[in-house]
Amino acid sequence: MGVDLPAVVEATAPLVRSGTGKWHVPVPEDKTWGYCQHAARLAGHTPEQVVVLDALGDLCSGCVGAVELPDGAEVLWQALEEILRADARASELAAARGPHTWPSYAKALERAARRDDAAVRTLLKPVLDHAELGAQGWRALQTWTAVVERSDEALAAYRAAAPPATATASVTAACDAVAADRTVHEESRTLGAVLGTGYGYGYGRPSLELWTMVRAAWTMAREQGQDAGGTLDYVSAVVAREWGKARVRDVTALPLPALTCAVGHASPAAWAEAEFHHQWHSFVQRWCARLEAELAGASQGSDKQQLLLVCGWPLTGPDDRDLAFLAQYEQIGPRVPWGEGQRYNPYGENLPADAVVLAVPEFAAERALEHSTGRRGRLLTGEPLAEGGLTPDGPAPAVLGAARALLRTAFPLLAEDVAEDGRRPRPSEGVREARALLRGRRGAEPPVHWAPQRQEDSRWRWKQSFELGQWIWVPDDTAAGAAGQEMRELTEPHPPRGVMRLIVETGVRGDTAVHVLYGAVGGWDARRRVLAFTARDTEHQLNVPVHRIVGLTGDRDRRSHDGPLWEEYTPPSLHQYRYW
Repeated sequence: MGVDLPAVVEATAPLVRSGTGKWHVPVPEDKTWGYCQHAARLAGHTPEQVVVLDALGDLCSGCVGAVELPDGAEVLWQALEEILRADARASELAAARGPHTWPSYAKALERAARRDDAAVRTLLKPVLDHAELGAQGWRALQTWTAVVERSDEALAAYRAAAPPATATASVTAACDAVAADRTVHEESRTLGAVLGTGYGYGYGRPSLELWTMVRAAWTMAREQGQDAGGTLDYVSAVVAREWGKARVRDVTALPLPALTCAVGHASPAAWAEAEFHHQWHSFVQRWCARLEAELAGASQGSDKQQLLLVCGWPLTGPDDRDLAFLAQYEQIGPRVPWGEGQRYNPYGENLPADAVVLAVPEFAAERALEHSTGRRGRLLTGEPLAEGGLTPDGPAPAVLGAARALLRTAFPLLAEDVAEDGRRPRPSEGVREARALLRGRRGAEPPVHWAPQRQEDSRWRWKQSFELGQWIWVPDDTAAGAAGQEMRELTEPHPPRGVMRLIVETGVRGDTAVHVLYGAVGGWDARRRVLAFTARDTEHQLNVPVHRIVGLTGDRDRRSHDGPLWEEYTPPSLHQYRYW
C-alpha cells in the first residue's frame, strides 16, 4: 500500500555509530542508566543528522524506541505503522484459504482495523490543523479509512464463507448430547490406558484423547458441508494419522471381549496391535453414528432476535471453540470490563476478559447457554427484540437501553451514561449527601497539604494514609474548593500506588446507584476536573468526571490482584477514615 507522507520519509534524527556499525541514539552526558550499553560507549562521538527511514535497517534494536522525531512527524510515523499493520492483516484475511471456521473469525475480528479506528483518529487529530503537516495528516486519515473499509470487507467475506449459524448450533448440540454420556469418556480413557501406565500425550503418543479428536474432526467436516459418509471418512483419516502410529504398552488394558481372533498372528504383541487398532476404529465408527443420529434429531429453533450478554469476550480462548460462532452477530453498545479480569492462557499471553451484548437469534442463544452450563455467569439472556428493533441505521433507543441494562450487570459505570449528563453538570443530591457523610466520618483534615510550612515527611505520611485507605479524598460540592488542590498533591508527580477504591455514582440520571470500583489512578485533569481511572486487571481506562465521584481512597486489604472488580457501596462506619 502506498501513502505519500514526506514528513515520515524525510524525518531525521541525531544518531551516532562507530565506523560501519549499528546506529545508536546519543546518550546524554554523564547518563548511562536506562540507555543502550553500546550507545553509552559512544558518548564522545559527534551525532549526525540521519534520515531515520534510511537508517532503520542498521538501527540498534535497543535504541529504536528512543529515537526522537518532531511532534508532527512522530504522530504521522505512528499512524503509518498502524496503517501498514492493519493493511497486512486485511490482506492476510482476504487471502485465507482452506476451511473458514468461527474460532478463526473471532481472532480476526479481534485484530480488525475497526477496533483501532477511534485510537488512530484521536492520534491524528492534532496534526489535521497543523500549518505544514495538515495536508499529510488528512492524507493519512483518508488512507486509514480505506484500510478500515478493506478490513470490514475481508471480515464480511470470511463471515459469508463460514458455516451457517444453524449448522454450527446443530452440530454443537449433537456433540454435547453425545458427550453427556459417561460411557463415551470411559471408553476413550480405556483406550488411552492401553498406551501405558500414566498415559499422557506427546513423546510419540497421540496429541489428543480419542473422543476429543473425533469430536473436533466430526465438527469440522460437518460444518464445512460434508455428508455422513464423507464425514466418517474424514474423521477416520484424521484419527489414523496419530492413533494409527500408537503402540500397545499394556495388553491387560485392552477392552473385553476381544473383537479379533488371536489365531494367525506371529506373536501376542502382533495380535495386541491388531486388536487395539480394530478397537479404536470401531469406537470411531460407533461415535460418528451416534453423532449423526443426534444431528438428525436436532431442531433448528426460533430465529427471533434477542439480546445476549457474553462475558469473557473475545471468544478466542482455548475453551471457546463451541461459542465462537457468536462472534458473527451484531454488537449492541460498548465493550466493558468483566469481573473475572484476565483469563490465563497456557499457550501464550493472558487473554482480556471483557463483556459485550449481542443481538442473536433465540436458537443461537439457547445453544450457547446449553454449552456453557457449569460456567456460571458467562452468558445472560436479555429480553426479545421487538419487530424493527434493529435497523440499518442502528438499534432503536429501547434496544440500546436494554443492552445498557445488561452491560451494567457486568460493569456498572458506562461512558454513555456520563455523556448523557449534559454540559456543566452538577453533582446530584444523592452524591452530595454521600459526600457529606464521608466528610463527617473522616473528621478534621490535616493541614499538611496546604500549609506554607508543610514538611515533606508530613506530606508523605498523609499520602501514605490515603494509599492505605486510612484517609479518603472527597470532592467539593462546588468548583471552588480545596479538594482540587488536594487531588493534585495526591497524584503528582506520581499517581498513588496499589489498588484504589473509587466510590462513584453509576447509571443514568433519574435511575442511579452508588458503586465501588477497584483499579488504578492514572492522573487528574485539573482543568476539566476529570479523573483517569483504569479498572483493575484490565486495559479499560475510564474518564470519570468529578460530579460523579463520591470519594477516592486506597485499599490495604486488596493490594494484591485478588478481589472483585466492583461491588455495591456500603456507607462506612464511624471513624473508618480518620487520619492517623
